[in-house]
Amino acid sequence: MRLGIVLSACVLVVLVEGTVAAQGSRRITLEQVKQAADPPGISNPLARLGQLQIEAAKQHRLGVQADYFPKFGAVFANLHYTEFLGQFLTIRRPLISNILGVQGAAVAVPIFGQNQTSAALTFTQPITPLFMVHQAVKIARADERIAIAKAGAPAARTARRAELEETYFKLLIAQRRLTSAELKLRNSESRTLYASNSIEAPRDPGPELEMAETKKALGTVAAEVKKLTASLNLAMGWPEDTELELAIPEPLAENMSLEEVADKSAAANLDIIEAQETVVKARAAHAISKLEYVPTVAAVSGYLFQNIIPAVPSNFGYGGVIASYTLFDFGKREHAVKEAHAQAEMAELGLQLTKAKVAADVKKSYYELEQSRQLSRMALKMGSSVAVLMNVSSAPENLDVRAARAEVEVQMLEADLAHRQAFARLNGLMGARQ
Repeated sequence: MRLGIVLSACVLVVLVEGTVAAQGSRRITLEQVKQAADPPGISNPLARLGQLQIEAAKQHRLGVQADYFPKFGAVFANLHYTEFLGQFLTIRRPLISNILGVQGAAVAVPIFGQNQTSAALTFTQPITPLFMVHQAVKIARADERIAIAKAGAPAARTARRAELEETYFKLLIAQRRLTSAELKLRNSESRTLYASNSIEAPRDPGPELEMAETKKALGTVAAEVKKLTASLNLAMGWPEDTELELAIPEPLAENMSLEEVADKSAAANLDIIEAQETVVKARAAHAISKLEYVPTVAAVSGYLFQNIIPAVPSNFGYGGVIASYTLFDFGKREHAVKEAHAQAEMAELGLQLTKAKVAADVKKSYYELEQSRQLSRMALKMGSSVAVLMNVSSAPENLDVRAARAEVEVQMLEADLAHRQAFARLNGLMGARQ
């Protein structure tokens, strides 16, 4: 089977290379055109965008993981108040007041200093919030996996490559149709000239009508060739009027089976990966909502220097545990748990539906691939048979034979294009890089 395809490909190349080659044209291949949609290095904005998405997701995950570790902090304050912040105390002395006639003495006792300076070093290690951090890391890691999957097979790049491949084949087909129309026009003109030079034969309007239709078809195909050529030149970064000589790619050769496709389809499909990670995120969010019922406990310690309160030592350290809990929140936590539970069930159901949809699409796409594969092989066999008949029956070739050769080339190229498009759709469902 492989040998037959290679021989048919050789026949296709021989058929196509038998056409008239443009003088001074620029020869390109299908691979060169595809590379225009996926330039290497930093010049590719799609690849750079994917890398930035992965980097953003990675940094977010690392930031969430940092909440596992304790937090060290520092506070410094230096304040001056315009008023004295203490209290005035009156001290009464009965004996002295009776002898000297003094009622008492008022003494200022500083409770808060008028000039205040404080500096503190703090250490806080969360304890029960670590369970929430663990679930938040799961969510961040799921987002990172989605970003990696999207960057591995960006839809925009794949669509651009498929679009350029289709344009390449359409231009090949249009060039062959243009050749066929030109040959038919030359044949019609020769027949019309022969009929006009004949005196005895009555004038038949058929050749003139045929020539008019051929001219109309020739103008339509020529306009299509010009438009497709300009499109490829724009993709390659060349002037729009550059004449192109397209190399004929070998016909697609593949022998994928339905069992092979079914085994690989669920592994790398972007929709399935995203649905699976959505389930992970929903389950983690459900766990976080339940942890709202757990008190917030943290271990704290620190060192403080102060002169705010003179009665208190100016240098001291401390350590201990702080716990907080909301006793009543009018059912907010309960409703949040129920909401997260419903969202988790929705995510799991969405995963099942996505798997079923992808499996059905893969099966349908495979049957389309199989049909296009058979049609492509049939067209190649017919082309090889027609080429043998032409080589045997026509020496040298006349205009009708050359026009028929161009029509055979069109059928073979159309069958190969349909085969490639079906193969690309199947690869897209399987998540394969193209």
